[in-house]
Amino acid sequence: MQWSEYTTSERLKALRGGMTQEQLAEAAGVSVGVVRKLERGGTASLPSLLSIADALGTDIAVLLGQQAPRRSMDRDERAALRLVSAATHDAAIGIPADVEPGTVEELRAVVRRADAAYWAGRYTELGTLLGRLLPEARARFDAAGLDEREAAAAAARAGGSPQGSRRSAATTDSFTACP
Repeated sequence: MQWSEYTTSERLKALRGGMTQEQLAEAAGVSVGVVRKLERGGTASLPSLLSIADALGTDIAVLLGQQAPRRSMDRDERAALRLVSAATHDAAIGIPADVEPGTVEELRAVVRRADAAYWAGRYTELGTLLGRLLPEARARFDAAGLDEREAAAAAARAGGSPQGSRRSAATTDSFTACP
């Protein structure tokens, strides 16, 4: 059976996995009654559906059956991927982050942790780190003078690990070219 052929009720139960209705309602910021109503075949408001999809670490299109979920990822992996996607989008187009910029040394430490997570295959951890690192790095870049921008570029180039030498200069050049 195709994902779109299931009812919203069946899709919600499948996506909820081991979460209880109460846990989902709390994570989504909706009442337990809304979750129960959906699982009995009822409807909910668009804001409630968006909150539930977000709490499940998925997109509303998946909840409504317009798109099949990525089966190879668990809920934490999907949430980390969405966090990285949003942070990358916002940083790339220059949307100011609502965070205090970390120091270059703090950013350097997070880059080392992210690098270690990548090389160890801990991709959920990596996604979570990058989702926080990108907005902070953008905020630091925006607040920095020329000297600090050069130091940040050097930190990105080095990465703080033996694998840092595998990176190309093009990666760092794109960082220093940010507006």
